[in-house]
Amino acid sequence: MKNIQKILILILGISLSLSLFLLIFESYAFNEHYFAENFLDLNVAEQIGVSEEDLLNVTHELVTHIDTGEGNLYVSAEVHGRRVIFFNHKERVHLNDIFILAESGRQFLFYIQVVTIVSILGLFFTSGGRMKPFLSVLGTTLITSLLFLGSLVVLYFVDFTKAFHQFHELFFSNDYWLLDPSKDRLIQMMPLQFFINFTSQWLRNTALAHLAILILYVIGKKHIKKPSAEA
Repeated sequence: MKNIQKILILILGISLSLSLFLLIFESYAFNEHYFAENFLDLNVAEQIGVSEEDLLNVTHELVTHIDTGEGNLYVSAEVHGRRVIFFNHKERVHLNDIFILAESGRQFLFYIQVVTIVSILGLFFTSGGRMKPFLSVLGTTLITSLLFLGSLVVLYFVDFTKAFHQFHELFFSNDYWLLDPSKDRLIQMMPLQFFINFTSQWLRNTALAHLAILILYVIGKKHIKKPSAEA
């Protein structure tokens, strides 16, 4: 029974850690307001030569598409005084690839959450409802997340550009993600600095979420009484 509990604690720690990383990522990746704020900070409208109104309209269609697949990728905008279809063929293919990747990510998250629920039930019944094993889950979550965060922070500070390219090579089977900043408006909207800002905020908020878990863990360690003999 003890070995089963240890396995369940490990599974729960890993699944909770992955869930936190992915849920916080999603909170930014499909947040139209977040995109619009970053585009304003990066002065995207002036760089591309569009009005802020047109840029907001394009942003809405872009985020809607990568989120639900229903955004209009043939949205038009007035660029340098001429109304054109904003995204070219290469950009539309890549945005559709992002949507497919997002759907796969959500399916992966769903499976993780199923595993989490089953593991929680299993740990509850094998531990007789005691709280100490669940406290161990928080500890395992913190250790797992520290490894994830540490790896991502190293990639962020050592060579973000290389890590960014390797990510695309790993998750996309074509080269449509290789956009030309001189003519492809998608990369003009989202230059490397956009992704640097995105990653920084994602990691920062993920760290804060785990700080809350650490506080719960410390409080739990102080308040859960240790029986004289464990089963």
